[in-house]
Amino acid sequence: MAAYNLNALLNDKRKFRHHLLLVVVLALILAGTVAVLFDQNVAQYFNTPEAHKFVRPAAREVTNVGLSEHYFTISLFAWLFCAFVAPRVQQLKKYAAKVDYFRCWGLNFLVALLVSGAMTHIVKFFVGRQRPHKSPTCDPFVFDHCTTHWHWHSFSSGHSQVMFTAAVMFTLAFPKFKWLWIAIAVFACATRVIIQDHFVSDTIFGATVGYVGTLLALKWMQKSKNALV
Repeated sequence: MAAYNLNALLNDKRKFRHHLLLVVVLALILAGTVAVLFDQNVAQYFNTPEAHKFVRPAAREVTNVGLSEHYFTISLFAWLFCAFVAPRVQQLKKYAAKVDYFRCWGLNFLVALLVSGAMTHIVKFFVGRQRPHKSPTCDPFVFDHCTTHWHWHSFSSGHSQVMFTAAVMFTLAFPKFKWLWIAIAVFACATRVIIQDHFVSDTIFGATVGYVGTLLALKWMQKSKNALV
């Protein structure tokens, strides 16, 4: 049922550590390069009257697809329904293996959201990057470290983290639609830039946190009877 076989990666501690390190290092390099070369220009482009009139309203309508509560609801429903309701429905007993898979999937999804979400908030707190719409010039290098104020939580993007956590988990459950989940996640990330809540580099690293946090959660869940892969 899994979209791609993660067993080899998750069961090889050395390979797993190297993979996560490589992903994080590459993401930092890419995010840093984008921050220097593109962040301000892209943010200023979406700060123009034309963008405010024609692009931002549509982006504002769809950006909330990345709100974490949607995916907490999905994961909790899948876990609780498959754990406590489906086994008692006679018509579903012939699908016992699938029901148990989605019970594990829901629980793993929930843990992945919690792990990657915690990572995101830690990064936001310590980095303290100002959001683009709070700077008259969309300056990407204004910081107030160790603050809890929303205006200084631009890096990294929480919506991007949620969407890439969801993309990994939905790819595991429905592998035939792998590229659809990725495309939806990328589109959601783009809306965060368009509405000027985040710089491009924020979404790059947010997506990385979602991916890495999900793999860490799946690795941790392997030690329980609820292992998904």
